[in-house]
Amino acid sequence: MSTATSAGSRKVLSTVLMVAGLLAAVAVGVANGARQSIQFDLRVIGQSIYEAHETTGRWPAGVADLEGTAYLKMPSRRDLLEQGVYVVVWHPDLSGDRAANRHRILAYDGRSRFARLGWVWACRGDLSIDRITSRDVSALKK
Repeated sequence: MSTATSAGSRKVLSTVLMVAGLLAAVAVGVANGARQSIQFDLRVIGQSIYEAHETTGRWPAGVADLEGTAYLKMPSRRDLLEQGVYVVVWHPDLSGDRAANRHRILAYDGRSRFARLGWVWACRGDLSIDRITSRDVSALKK
């Protein structure tokens, strides 16, 4: 192999690696944005559950009970709940103290690509957001 051919091959390889690196960076950025969006929605759903309870004195039992809360005031959010994109676990017996509900799941991601891969984000009763297992999701569906 000549020196010119070797230099040309290195240039092509470095260009391919640079393009691959840029594509990977874009993919990571898109995934990070999607994750942040899911976590935002879940946290506002959790806040809206407490907001509905503060307004009516009872825990919401369905999407209609969240009417007038921060989540349903945002565009198109009712559809996300009704289509199961986000799944709310309707608890009739939560504590008014959020910290006491930290082991309870209020809502979880039901249909994103992350969820399909088994990376399900959930909002807990203390409004923290973390990943739950497919076993946790199965238990919530019972």
